[in-house]
Amino acid sequence: MPISNLKTHYARNFQKSNFNILKLEDLFKAENTNAITKNHKVDFYTLLFFTNGIGKHSIDFTDFNYRSGSILSIRKDQIHKFYLNKETEGFLLCFKEEFLNSYLNTIEVARSIQMFNELLISPKTQLRENDLAGVLRLVMAIENEIFNIRDKFSIQIIRSLIHLLITLIYRIKAEGHNKIQLNKYVKEFIKFQNLLEKNYTETKKVFDYAIKLGFSTKKLNTIVKFVTNKSAKNFIDDTVIVKVKSTLLHSNFSIKEVAFKTGFNDPTSLYKYFKKHTNSTPEEFRKQYKI
Repeated sequence: MPISNLKTHYARNFQKSNFNILKLEDLFKAENTNAITKNHKVDFYTLLFFTNGIGKHSIDFTDFNYRSGSILSIRKDQIHKFYLNKETEGFLLCFKEEFLNSYLNTIEVARSIQMFNELLISPKTQLRENDLAGVLRLVMAIENEIFNIRDKFSIQIIRSLIHLLITLIYRIKAEGHNKIQLNKYVKEFIKFQNLLEKNYTETKKVFDYAIKLGFSTKKLNTIVKFVTNKSAKNFIDDTVIVKVKSTLLHSNFSIKEVAFKTGFNDPTSLYKYFKKHTNSTPEEFRKQYKI
């Protein structure tokens, strides 16, 4: 069975404004938790706030440890899974891009999306005690509006509260990160990243992307190295490997079909490429993670 794409599990009660909030302890006590403890994808952005307990959460096959004050940012279509822990408490806030676009300006939407870009900012943020108190006040106010007050003013108030929440988290993340990196080369890097997402099946060559962007290969390498601490070639390879892994686990395609769908001329080319970058064969990887 391939990776599930959860559209109706913990997001089945999405509000009309394309967002939802629930307590993690309620999610973990739900009757059907099998789906969320397996690798899955969702078509929205997720913020996990942990207020109690120690555990871990998997994002793109990497485990992130959490404790009180940890926040995890998960962008839409990332592969992730929960590890159940009855002592864990906190909140899960999820929303779609349409929600952001409905009340934020273009720059604010871009900043919000950047907050979920694991290549620009780590998915994990550990809050200081003072920051945690401020974040929790906003989250609990949102929860109160949704589940208790629910009057004709609630949606507008919720939007304002989430605006404040996202801005606060973005500021906290920026304070704990290289501020220069958040500004210098970000526009150019995101253009490259978006171009790669659309064209990785057509070409995996640095030169081709540099030409499309109007850069020299040296400039493209400088941009990618500054943001990710990787060469452009390594970044391309890492992106392709993530795509191959996702295709392997999110489908029942044969290895031959996976090869063609991810831009390889034949299964042998895929096999060599995948083995080189993961130390396992596509078959071994699928067997290890297949649900």
